[in-house]
Amino acid sequence: MDVSKLPELFGITGENSFQELSVGHINRTFLVTSGENRYILQSLNRSVFASPETVMENISHVEKAFEKVSNVRVPHFLTANGKNFAEVNGEIWRMYSYCDDSPCDERYYRTGFSYGTFIRVMSSSDAEIKPVIDGFHDFEHFYEKMLKVCPAEVIPAEIDSLRKRLMHDFTGVPKRMIHGDAKADNIITGDICTIIDLDTVMTGYAALDYGDMIRSAKGGISELTRGFLDGCGDILTKAERDSLYSGVLWVTGELAMRYLTDFYSRERYFTGKTREQCLERSEELISQLREYLCK
Repeated sequence: MDVSKLPELFGITGENSFQELSVGHINRTFLVTSGENRYILQSLNRSVFASPETVMENISHVEKAFEKVSNVRVPHFLTANGKNFAEVNGEIWRMYSYCDDSPCDERYYRTGFSYGTFIRVMSSSDAEIKPVIDGFHDFEHFYEKMLKVCPAEVIPAEIDSLRKRLMHDFTGVPKRMIHGDAKADNIITGDICTIIDLDTVMTGYAALDYGDMIRSAKGGISELTRGFLDGCGDILTKAERDSLYSGVLWVTGELAMRYLTDFYSRERYFTGKTREQCLERSEELISQLREYLCK
């Protein structure tokens, strides 16, 4: 089907304009303007998500959990024939209202508060979240994949030492429902912040969301942390609080391994990057990891 016809499936009729966005690594995304309204139209990458239908089922649970939350929100996905997605020629498409990023006070605090709130809200809900990517945020999984394709001499020593440290630091730490891709720019800030990119909602350590947020923000650590803890409220155990900084090390090392693996692998996860860009990004992340290990 012609992309220009897809909005009709979600009840958006009339003359629309389309702009393909080069954001993210995974899904094909369009900004659709229909009169005074703007929407995000997006296809789900089946090479990454074996069951896009499960992704959208998880998202429906997240939407339901946030129905009565007033200080943080998630996107509302439009429906097509009673579902929050449309399947066209074997491809899954979804659509939701575009969220405007606007200036706000305490941007770092609000970002942390949003992710902390997400963990608190989802952990207190009865949502049944199903895994959508095998081994996602499993450090050992990515470590083994790296060993299979990368020459031993190119594997940074920091990764091996980090692996041993994480085994110790996360012993006895409970898991709960987390965002799974908690980059700072996945929070659309404003008077009420919106949490986007819900595809990898999963069961995991709270420290992983905290770590990805800190790693990607590159600043404002104290305010991000204060906001995150305020958003979580009193749900985190002492073990979880103690593990938060180790989450920064985890996600940084994990991403470095994934990019290094993509450089040497025939099949790449980060399809929008060239092999050379994957190597460069891996080196940047290892440098970042070294800085974090010195703190």
